[in-house]
This record gives sequence, structure tokens and C-alpha cells, in this order.
Amino acid sequence: MIRYIKGDLLGHIPTNPKAVSILAHACNCHGSWGGGIANVIRRKFPSTYSPYSRHCQDLGCDPSKLLGTSIVIPSESTDSGNIKGLPPKYIACLFTSDFSESSGEIVGYTEKAVKELLRQLEELRSEVSLESEPDGRLVVNMPKINAGIFNVPWEKTEAVLKKVEGVQFNVYVFE
Repeated sequence: MIRYIKGDLLGHIPTNPKAVSILAHACNCHGSWGGGIANVIRRKFPSTYSPYSRHCQDLGCDPSKLLGTSIVIPSESTDSGNIKGLPPKYIACLFTSDFSESSGEIVGYTEKAVKELLRQLEELRSEVSLESEPDGRLVVNMPKINAGIFNVPWEKTEAVLKKVEGVQFNVYVFE
């Protein structure tokens, strides 16, 4: 299910103040958050950048090993993007493009990466209290992934997200 929220993704506050928020974004395989929302996340959650970059480098920045996967990285309470009194946010990196894929390929990798993310979040749920809806669905907060630097029409990514069961996607928009 998708809920559109007008506002700033990075200012997201969970309804349960003890729950950990997941902020997801689409990433490249180069280990670089140089533009778009990734660059903003790098500045607001600097503790998450090195684990992301190291993960890419450990896999040789090889698109065949990274595309269609995800990694979830806890931020540190000292990161300026965290809100005092709330648990530090987790950053979910969805490896959807390496800048050479077609829109269709990026959408396919997005579907795989989201499935991988949900598997990881289910495992993580046994360790930390993740933000969820009253009916138990996990909440994943994101911008209109792929629609910026990767130049995929949002409707294509939206169609993938609409098919996913058991999760509430909060999509933040500034419109």
C-alpha cells in the first residue's frame, strides 16, 4: 500500500516514538552518494555512508553482484538527521541502477531490491522495534525512488510498489 505525504522525508516521525523508522532510497553500485536524495542522506546521516561505500567496494562495485539487492544501515544518534528523543533512523539502500540500465531494467531491479529489503526487515524486526501500522504491516518511508537521477517515470516504480504486500510505503513529495 502506498500513502503519499507532503513534506520532508528526513523529518519523518513515527507514530510510535519507540519505533525505528526506515528511510529507503535508490542507490548506484559505485559506493558514491554524490547527487539527489543520496547526497542529502550523506550529509544528514554521515555514519551510514562508509558502511554503504564499503559494502559496494567489498563486492567490487560490480553491478552483477549489487543490482536488485539492498542493505539496511543503522545511523548513529549523533547524526544531525536524527531527532532527539527518538531512536536513530535506519537507512535502506536499494541498488536499482548503475546508470546504464533502461527504465524497464531499473524497475525489475527495484522489484528484486524491495523483496530483499523486506526479507532483511523481517529479520531485523526480531532485534529492534521497527515502525509498523496497527495491523502489523512494516512502514518504509521513501521519496519517489528512481524518478530523479535514474530518470524512471514514477508510475513505473509505483506499479511495483503497489504489488508488494505486507508493507506500508510512505512516499514523501514536496508538490
